[in-house]
Amino acid sequence: MLHLISIRDFAIIDRLELELDTGLSALTGETGAGKSILIDVIGQLLGDRADAGMVREGAEQADLSAEFALPAKGPASAWLAEQDLAEADDESVLLRRVLTRQGKSRAWINGRPVAVGQLRTLGEWLVDIHGQHAHQQLLQRDTQRHWLDGFLDGNPTRDVRDTHRAWRAAASALDQAREAQADTSDRLDLLRFQSGELAELAPVQDEYPRLLTEQNQLAHGAEVLTALQTASQQIEEDSGLDTQLGQVLHALQDAAQHDERVSPAVELLESARIQIDEAGDHLRRLADGIELDPERLAELDTRVSEYLRLARKHRIDPEALPGLFDELQTELDALENGDQTVEALEAREQQTREAFDTAATKLTQARRKAASRIGQSVTETMQELGMAGGHFEIGVEPADKPQAHGVDHIEFRVAANPGAAPQPMAKVASGGELSRIGLALQVLASEQQTVPTLIFDEVDSGISGAVAEVVGRKLRSLGERHQVLCVTHLAQVAAQAHHQLEVQKSHAKDGTRTAIQPLDDERRVEALARLIGGTQLTETTRTHARELLASAG
Repeated sequence: MLHLISIRDFAIIDRLELELDTGLSALTGETGAGKSILIDVIGQLLGDRADAGMVREGAEQADLSAEFALPAKGPASAWLAEQDLAEADDESVLLRRVLTRQGKSRAWINGRPVAVGQLRTLGEWLVDIHGQHAHQQLLQRDTQRHWLDGFLDGNPTRDVRDTHRAWRAAASALDQAREAQADTSDRLDLLRFQSGELAELAPVQDEYPRLLTEQNQLAHGAEVLTALQTASQQIEEDSGLDTQLGQVLHALQDAAQHDERVSPAVELLESARIQIDEAGDHLRRLADGIELDPERLAELDTRVSEYLRLARKHRIDPEALPGLFDELQTELDALENGDQTVEALEAREQQTREAFDTAATKLTQARRKAASRIGQSVTETMQELGMAGGHFEIGVEPADKPQAHGVDHIEFRVAANPGAAPQPMAKVASGGELSRIGLALQVLASEQQTVPTLIFDEVDSGISGAVAEVVGRKLRSLGERHQVLCVTHLAQVAAQAHHQLEVQKSHAKDGTRTAIQPLDDERRVEALARLIGGTQLTETTRTHARELLASAG
């Protein structure tokens, strides 16, 4: 439940702290005093769109906060824990929002910065607000459907929505496959030709660089062999490098016996002779391994030329031909198997359509069951609200085409007079009748709510007298199961409240201010008397006010 509200510099409120209790609390005051400001504040704390005009004139920002007691193990507590926003005691939650004159806003949950959307998500489990124009929205077809679906057990609308999405996706894929199949003839001819050319080459990944290396070796094989043989002979023949170096070493070794300074040079030359011997052996083995193969070279020239020709034709690098070949083969296989693809998609489309039809049928049945129950309940409430003989029903008829919300056409119908046939509510209900029917629906919906706090913003407009007292009693009954806050201008409704708060507007040199005060019993009599008789208070109006309070007790 909503326990505490703190307001600073919002609209015509400079500073205000207000504690709220359980049961039904009526918010009353003069017309124009700002009774709905508190509802606006709660709306902002629950994620309504920010407006710079809400900041009090002369202030730079409005600072709003509210503390809610949380139901034990409710969805709000679970969501807070999931979002890592829960307090240690898990028994309350503190919301805060700051609105700036520049139209920006910031939000916090339990002191942690959050997105406004998170406020909105949490608010759905904390408060349900019924606005003063809700009954006008009941004339809209979409609103009527949403109202009816709010009374359904489980969540059959989600199943319909999900299966409809799957069906439309399958139907779209099938349409695309059929269109592609119709346009494949020319593409198939091209793919078969291009793929056939590449199939003759049969390009292999990383083959082209290897071909170039081998081609280069074979093309210059004779030149390389001559160089190897020449170098090997110059090293190993009788007058070659090895022999000459041996002679030099022999002379220096004799000299080193007489002068040790020669020894380092001898060691270097000995090492050089060893390396020259090893180089000669390596050159000889290389020369023995080289084979001149003109036929293989011709094969390589032909294959490299074919790589280059196809690469130029497709405007890609020769190394990319294997990848292109795979792509063409994949596309060709897909198009040649197009009939199988269409058949599979047709089966998928039929399967998803059947799943949607099944879910939609269940939704229709659930709607008709709920419509019967709601029609009977609202009809009974209409009798209490001064519409004797009136009748309310909800039509659930087949729609023109299936949609994400099902296959039903939903229509609220009403007969305001005994014996009259129910007609679409938009055609036959007057403003006052529409207000009372809307109130009956709102009260009925609230009775099924699990949200702990319900707010009614002047939903009693268009009624008076004994009907107003009935409305008050129904709201008081709701207050036995929920925390209910009702903005009202009717004494009969306010008198039924467990608590009454009065909105007072005052004028000063520095501007207009609004305050909200809880009323004790005596001040409550005065406030109710003003609602009954205006500013002229008489003992008669006071007596009437006391009678209203007594009847509520």
